[in-house]
Amino acid sequence: MAYGQTELTAMIQQDLEMMEGRREPVKAGFLEKMGVKKVKPALLHVNPDDEFSDPAIGPNLAIVENYSTLARRLSGENQPVYEEPVQVVKLKEDGYMLLNGHHRWAGAIRARVSTIRIKIQDP
Repeated sequence: MAYGQTELTAMIQQDLEMMEGRREPVKAGFLEKMGVKKVKPALLHVNPDDEFSDPAIGPNLAIVENYSTLARRLSGENQPVYEEPVQVVKLKEDGYMLLNGHHRWAGAIRARVSTIRIKIQDP
């Protein structure tokens, strides 16, 4: 079952509103940046400056569905959901902000996977 445009747009808008004024990036510690970490997809937040979050451009639903299908298949095989981790910055108050990997994040949420791999960058 594919995401509807309305459902995905509402999820993005809700995240943008919830995180309004709470997106203060902070430097991560040396060890945090060294490897890849697994976190719950709910700890990741959309980047308001990315075209994924722009209602005029928005996400590509076909790409999200492809990532969702891949995530369901790989999570059943006890494999990392995606080979390449999503790139994030650590936030002062709550979780991480996506830099690269919005479609993979949306696919992981759609597939209801428990964790997604992240690589932390400095702001």
